[in-house]
Amino acid sequence: MKVLCITDCQDRPETELYILLNQRVEKLLVMANPNGRFYPLLLAHGVEVQPIQIKSRFDRPATELIRQTLIMNSVDIVHAFNTRAVACMLRAGKKSSAKLLAYRGVTTGVGYLRPESWHTFLSPRLDGVMCVAEAIRQALIGTRFLGFKFPVHKAKTIRKGHNPQWYAGDAVLPVSYGVPEGALTLCCIARNSLKKGVLTLVEAFALLDKALNAHLVLVGSIDKNTVLKQKIEQAGLVDRVHFTGYRNDAIQIIRGCDVLVSASQSGEGLPRVAIEAMCVGTPVVATDSGGTREVVLDGQTGLLVKKGAAADLAQAVARVLGDAGLRSRLSVQGLRFVSTELTPERTADEVIGWYQQLFEH
Repeated sequence: MKVLCITDCQDRPETELYILLNQRVEKLLVMANPNGRFYPLLLAHGVEVQPIQIKSRFDRPATELIRQTLIMNSVDIVHAFNTRAVACMLRAGKKSSAKLLAYRGVTTGVGYLRPESWHTFLSPRLDGVMCVAEAIRQALIGTRFLGFKFPVHKAKTIRKGHNPQWYAGDAVLPVSYGVPEGALTLCCIARNSLKKGVLTLVEAFALLDKALNAHLVLVGSIDKNTVLKQKIEQAGLVDRVHFTGYRNDAIQIIRGCDVLVSASQSGEGLPRVAIEAMCVGTPVVATDSGGTREVVLDGQTGLLVKKGAAADLAQAVARVLGDAGLRSRLSVQGLRFVSTELTPERTADEVIGWYQQLFEH
């Protein structure tokens, strides 16, 4: 079986999937952005890589490069791992006999009244979609309009695997970004978007008893959000909320904190930040958005609350911060869950099994 994977600046789990596939299929070729952080890792493990930079869903040069690659390599399976790649793959492979597959990482954004969906996930030419959470699969198969509905057989749930060893390293201590010595610290990773529930998080943080001596650390480009900063100022929390800006060592910041909070209100797929927190032993409090409930098992691998419910979120955070024994149990059980249920090897097994099933039919 010959496989072509098309991606952009892939993350570590996706990179490791390609490395495992390369060991187990007849031939694997990966088309990837050479500027990606993990591009050199593919080369170091002997994966055949062809540089590509897809600028849009209608990138003609990229589409032609994919078409020529299909012809020259006679591939059986083509798997595109982002929306731009999916659109270009579908045009490039419309006359190909190869199975054309997509990857889906969020629950929202696909609909029959969305013209862009007809060029991607709702295209009749698409043979299958890898959904990284069951919540995504359910959202896809629930997509319908009048007589149209998404074919159930096309959606396959395969969760991305993680290895805690990838995230080895020393913790970045909270005092390095202004948290007082001895304070309890909760952190949240967020880009500059209010969809990640940061306003609800700040509202919840304001409800915490000051006796907890808790500080909130916000990591990522959310530091550029003026609406959020105004809310923090109005709540009188300026001295207890700390921004780090974008950081390459976000995982080590999580390692140094007492609790990771994911307050997302958008269509989460498989929440990578929650999984990474489990990998480094930091307990998780999260909202039940999308596929989050599939990894944050309430009372086992973390605490789960209704999204948008600030009071419930505050109660859950206070419960974890105030109980060192609970933090320890959630830490141990979260790490065990990732190590047994979300392994890279399991992901590779399921992907190869899916490819084989499609290839034989």
